[in-house]
Amino acid sequence: MTIAPIIFTASADRRQVAIAVSSQRTVEWAVTGGHQMIPNLRAPLNLALILDRSGSMQGDKLRYVQQAAGHVLDLLDERDRIAVVAYDDQVTLLAPSTPVTPGARAELKRKIGELRPGGWTDLSGGWLTGCREVAAHQAHGGVDRALLLTDGLANRGITEIEELAHHARELRRRGVATSTFGVGLDFNEQLLESLAEQGGGHFYYIERPDQIPAVFRSELGELLTVIAREVFVQIDIPRGVAVELLGDLPHERQPDRLRVFLGDLCAGQSRSLYTRVLTPPDAPGTALALRGQLGFADLGARTGTLAAEVTFAYVAEDELRRAPADEVILQRAGEVELAAAASRALQLERAGERQQARAVMQQTLAAQQAHVPAPAAAAYQSLAEQLNEGLSEAQCKETHFAAYRTRQSRK
Repeated sequence: MTIAPIIFTASADRRQVAIAVSSQRTVEWAVTGGHQMIPNLRAPLNLALILDRSGSMQGDKLRYVQQAAGHVLDLLDERDRIAVVAYDDQVTLLAPSTPVTPGARAELKRKIGELRPGGWTDLSGGWLTGCREVAAHQAHGGVDRALLLTDGLANRGITEIEELAHHARELRRRGVATSTFGVGLDFNEQLLESLAEQGGGHFYYIERPDQIPAVFRSELGELLTVIAREVFVQIDIPRGVAVELLGDLPHERQPDRLRVFLGDLCAGQSRSLYTRVLTPPDAPGTALALRGQLGFADLGARTGTLAAEVTFAYVAEDELRRAPADEVILQRAGEVELAAAASRALQLERAGERQQARAVMQQTLAAQQAHVPAPAAAAYQSLAEQLNEGLSEAQCKETHFAAYRTRQSRK
């Protein structure tokens, strides 16, 4: 595939730091995917479609899932492979991974159309079965992903969020990503978000069954334009400097570096992440460079790297006061930090810790209110008050999904 170059940049709210005391700076690391120069060329897809058919999926939910699955199959061709798994308390491999020929497409649609709602929900069993099918057919230059849909709580097999997140991280390291789709009000949004985020995919909240086909089309549309896989940003941490990642994105930390995992990058897509940097004092006229590296695998299975850095100049206090701040960076970072606080507060609210949940939001608002737009600040202030009183199930899911999208900074 021929694509325009990927762009990787680093920008700071200020480029000056104090000589006598520590300074706090915010750095934006931005990645933009190049556009496809030959649109008809794309990476082959190796997918597993993992469908909840538990008892709660009866009626419109299952009907729209079957319709969405048909749309997915119609967008694939013989370059692609797909496996189909259906699960309730039993896991059924409806179709092992197979190339999407016209005959296979028709047979898969027939099998999916025959699905009927069943019993309980062995989410882990269905998901891991699908992931095994994807892993067994990985090929150089392809995009490997499990698409997991559910409307209920995992109540059979593995149900602990951290254990499932561990499996998602290990699968991501082996090149198998996971995207999750939660339908209605009865699924565990923390579980599905964790599977997708740790698994290098996307999480979707689907409020109404009739939205299922459009959301599946959106996910598949992105997969058809992937230009780089296993994307990460690694930031080298100089001695004496503290670097904090905002937004609670998947990452690994060592004393001298921070690596943040971004998953796949699509053509024309922009991703940003934000770090708070604390610099040590130093002599006037000296400088401190913070360097980052973007790593990825292209669709020819070759690895690539790009570099970006931001340099801070040590200046006297009066010059530092005169230096203008980039309010746009501070605003974007503030919104990401508030979204991360909202996610933590929602977890506390779920655990019955309402006063603590409200305190988390209030503390973050106090720190960021000067930087975020008034409407956003008012919305988070309203959330803080609602947390103290308790949220409805719909409010929990809508707020959780909105916070997830803001933390991802994906455009």
